[in-house]
Amino acid sequence: LLNVTEWNTSVLCYYQCFSNRKVVTTKLTVYRAPELVVLEQVPMLAVGQSHELTCRVAGAAPVRNLMVTLYRGNEVLSTKTFLQHSEDQPEEVRVTHWLTAQRRDNG
Repeated sequence: LLNVTEWNTSVLCYYQCFSNRKVVTTKLTVYRAPELVVLEQVPMLAVGQSHELTCRVAGAAPVRNLMVTLYRGNEVLSTKTFLQHSEDQPEEVRVTHWLTAQRRDNG
């Protein structure tokens, strides 16, 4: 399918086997990759100082199937899903995580 413009639609499939004609309906889910992902800059922090890390994801659809994971190196800081969102259209979501500066974060 090309140029699908409906976010929540169904597709009718017709087929015929000899003289037996069938129609099958299936739900079509249209996906869109995020248009923009922004990780807000963290200011210089003294050891022990905390700051809210914020990541904004815009234009993804449907966000109920989106998962955002925040990392510090290989360490997972936070993972968030949006299963409670029922819209099929693109939405903007925000993920936040409080982090505290540690000596090993230098650099």
